[in-house]
Amino acid sequence: MKRATSSATKTDRDAAVVVKSEDGEVCFHLRPIQSGLLVQRDRRRPDGHARLVQCVVFSSIDGFARWCECDSVRFEYPIISSAVKREGGALLEDHRTASGEPNRREEH
Repeated sequence: MKRATSSATKTDRDAAVVVKSEDGEVCFHLRPIQSGLLVQRDRRRPDGHARLVQCVVFSSIDGFARWCECDSVRFEYPIISSAVKREGGALLEDHRTASGEPNRREEH
């Protein structure tokens, strides 16, 4: 397991949260949007020759939690993965509460 510490910081713009590893190899930008939560996942190779950026929009906490559980980052950076799941879930819960949606979970 690689050593990493989460750095979850709120930014001024739209209450965005950034969670990144200490070594800079993985970084998540979590931003509330009108339809839910925008997640940008940025993964860099240690040699600096490649970078993968993914952007995903979630409207449900269940969908976001499933995505987090399938992400390979949870094995290499478990602290980062946990922080992303916690912070993103909180932002989605705030969105659900603000939009007046009932407190129910997604049906499978």
